[in-house]
Amino acid sequence: MIGLKKSVLLYENTDINMKRLFILLITAVMFYHCGNDNTVNTPNDPADYTKIYTAETGSNKIDVYSKTSTGFIYGYNDIAFKVFINNAEQNSGYVKFKATMYHGLGGPNHSVPVSPQFNFNSDENLFTGYVNFIMYDTAAFWIANFNYNEQFTIDSSAFTLNYSTRTKIAAWDNSQTERTYFLTLIEPHAPVVGLNDVEMMLHETQNLQTFSEISNAEMFIRPWMESMGHGSSNNVDPVNVSPGRYKGTANFNMAGEWFLYDSIKVNGNFITRTPTPKFTLEVN
Repeated sequence: MIGLKKSVLLYENTDINMKRLFILLITAVMFYHCGNDNTVNTPNDPADYTKIYTAETGSNKIDVYSKTSTGFIYGYNDIAFKVFINNAEQNSGYVKFKATMYHGLGGPNHSVPVSPQFNFNSDENLFTGYVNFIMYDTAAFWIANFNYNEQFTIDSSAFTLNYSTRTKIAAWDNSQTERTYFLTLIEPHAPVVGLNDVEMMLHETQNLQTFSEISNAEMFIRPWMESMGHGSSNNVDPVNVSPGRYKGTANFNMAGEWFLYDSIKVNGNFITRTPTPKFTLEVN
């Protein structure tokens, strides 16, 4: 991020950690309206989502669901909400969600990429979208703010973030655009020999508080097996399919460790630097 220490970013796809500046006091969460992690599904809940967390204020509450895991995880999360006002479930409007990572009491904080708003999805009977937790630090703590349709808010609701070994995130600064970019690999998380669907999300930020989806990028992927000194053919460069989201195909023609490089242009200019961002994948 421009103007901040570049050491807080790991250029390749493993953990992207902020430097620990303070020791987290466990009692800190007492200052926040706490939600309940790992809540239990009811018979009325959708089969492909798991209720993971509840935030509430007075007689209003928001239940948080995940299609990705049984809790919030480091990396990309498909999540959704149910909203209740005076115990009455709402089925219109939108939810705005902001997650903030605090590095100790009084320490630095930052937000994460998230759907601009979660609109009601009548097929799922949920307010659906995503959140992408781009950093993980066991000494940090997280809070969430919710806004339902400008009708009520829930502020400073504490939650936990779990580590995920499947997460692949590349991040880099660009001095020309004065922005920091985050490229998240969603699929494949378990690559196999042959053709694999590739799905990525691309975001930019100037301050680590507000993130924008980039939907007009050109991507040029290159699988490369370093140990054998070869790449592969029949790859399809990812193209934009929805805000910030790209899909393509990568061909891994033998088992082993592969690098998946991605060179990216926006408005005709490369925003990626040299060496090109890459993800390390173990192909089975």
